Amino acid sequence: MPAKIRPEDWDVLFSPNARRRGGPLRALANVLLVGLSVALLVVSAFFGLRYREQIQQAGLAQATANAGALATSTTMAQQTAAAREASLTPSPAPAPTAAPVAAIGNGEVRQGGNLRSEPRVVPETVIGLIYPGDKVLLLEEQNVDGTAWFRVRVTETATTRSGEGVGLGTEGWASGLLLVTLP
Repeated sequence: MPAKIRPEDWDVLFSPNARRRGGPLRALANVLLVGLSVALLVVSAFFGLRYREQIQQAGLAQATANAGALATSTTMAQQTAAAREASLTPSPAPAPTAAPVAAIGNGEVRQGGNLRSEPRVVPETVIGLIYPGDKVLLLEEQNVDGTAWFRVRVTETATTRSGEGVGLGTEGWASGLLLVTLP
């Protein structure tokens, strides 16, 4: 089918006042500008999300610190109130001494961990930390969910402790995975 040639097309496209097209360099420049714009958007989104995550972590750390400070101040207030109350109340008659508990053996902490008020792993049961090398007296054994738990009394603290642990005479429950029995 032959093309229809219209004389006015020539005048529109090739006259001295005709609109100029950009050509291949103009197209390349447009592609580069669009690509640069998209790259800037992606990079700014990445840094924005990273900044948001850092702000959330800082807020969580601040909230944890505030909760710790609140717990410390509450504990101190309770201790002060208890001391004030103890100074006002007369001391009761001494309680009869309990018979010593028969021990089932001696042990040593092989792996540091938590000493607990009962043989289960929940945050509310934590009394304090026991460290490798602490000597304990095994008072009672209980099997919970296939794990041996021992009620122990700390008899000697390790000299190589890396922090503040429970004191001498502290009693609580420790997992058998943390302990080794001594002869």
